[in-house]
Amino acid sequence: MARFISAIIILSILLLVLLFTLLNAESVSIDYYFGRVEQPLALVLVVTLVAGAIIGLCSSIFVILSSRREVSQLRKSIKQTEQEVMNLRTIPIKDKH
Repeated sequence: MARFISAIIILSILLLVLLFTLLNAESVSIDYYFGRVEQPLALVLVVTLVAGAIIGLCSSIFVILSSRREVSQLRKSIKQTEQEVMNLRTIPIKDKH
């Protein structure tokens, strides 16, 4: 059932992309330092969206990696603290009365 729902969602997205492409078929000119290129508007928008997603992923990867490193260090600290507590619980109590 989950595969059927995901297939319907994927087909819906593909249909929306196809409609978007058909509605935005006119060409636009892109000027850059070395020249000028004529491309369909839909292609320009999709390439811009993908480039933005890649830039966003690259900029957030450092935050994600540092957070994972911190979580790993905190888990090690917890493990050491739990071991210390277990060691203290096994030491017999000496009463000085």
